[in-house]
Amino acid sequence: MKTRTSTEQSRRSCGVNIAVSVVAILVTLLIAEVLLRSTHAFGARLSWSDPDPIIAFRYVANRPYWHFAENDHATAGTINAAGWRDRERSLEKPEGTYRVAFLGDSFVVAYQVEADSTFLALTEDTLTARLGHAVEMLNFGRSGTTQTEELLILQSDVMRFAPDLVAVLFNPMNDIGDVSRETTGSLRPFYELTPDGELRLDTSFNTSASYRVRAAINGLKKRSILISLVAERWNLFVRARRLGAQANVGEGLPRHLTLCTSHPDSTYARNYRLNKILIRNMAEYCNRRDASFLLVCGDSVYETEEILRYSAIDATFDPRFFEADLAEYADSIGVEYLGLQTPFAEHARAEGPPLHWGHYSYAGHRVVAKALSEKLLDIILEDAPATD
Repeated sequence: MKTRTSTEQSRRSCGVNIAVSVVAILVTLLIAEVLLRSTHAFGARLSWSDPDPIIAFRYVANRPYWHFAENDHATAGTINAAGWRDRERSLEKPEGTYRVAFLGDSFVVAYQVEADSTFLALTEDTLTARLGHAVEMLNFGRSGTTQTEELLILQSDVMRFAPDLVAVLFNPMNDIGDVSRETTGSLRPFYELTPDGELRLDTSFNTSASYRVRAAINGLKKRSILISLVAERWNLFVRARRLGAQANVGEGLPRHLTLCTSHPDSTYARNYRLNKILIRNMAEYCNRRDASFLLVCGDSVYETEEILRYSAIDATFDPRFFEADLAEYADSIGVEYLGLQTPFAEHARAEGPPLHWGHYSYAGHRVVAKALSEKLLDIILEDAPATD
């Protein structure tokens, strides 16, 4: 009898200990959740994106965002009703307004600076003041996009807003590697060329276990800042490992920069050809819908020390390769073009403030806005109807 009583007491004691441990863990997690929400320690923030079976993910309409990276302070705001980091825009273009839709990656969405400090906002303000009528610069930037997602977003989202001109920022550092499954992670759509030269879209990522897991925990990420932080850090870890493994080849140049030499990496050269095909398809799609098209080439290597370092690795290195090559390509397909390499290099020679933290700094956005404003001013005035 004593033995049975002792066993029952032991079980009850064990059960109490487990219950206490569970309560302690839950209280600890609750405290961590409260502290992260109140302090944003470690850059913690609630997710403001949803999985998307076509373009991998979208920003959530009308959802607040909070971002702290590179800048010395956080930026915050609300995604607009259409699901983009932008001012509210009407589907119907206001009378007398010239509307530009701008596609690109994290350099365009530009969470590193306040929304009214991005090169798009600065360009909108500059052109509206100089022309005396409204110019809208619609931000269709989304982190991680390449020309694959940009073509899809152009078709599904952009044309609904009836832009007069569509602009695309080509980013050599990211777009060339991320456009192919062979050189990037697989949790995204890809276009592949068929034997007869046609583009074929592959969205099989949405059947993968990784996508299903992300979709399953997405609701938790939008409600728990702790879960959002853990998921974000894991994704950054995986991406850093992949980029570290693929960044350089034998001669020490980043793989995309081998295209600036006389012996380019063959895989990246093939990717770059696909980038161009997708750009041409975007331009043709816009042309069929009476919208002009502007290709903007982002800066690549423009600082003297960087140029000398890469030239020491490979004497054939040409820092202006992308700017010159894409200018020629834009001319061959009959579209407008703006290269940012030259204005960035001129700024560097003048020893102005740094244009990058990683993404554009405030000074970088001002340089882009100046070059873009001048280019668009020429285009808008040329397109303006003649008056007597």
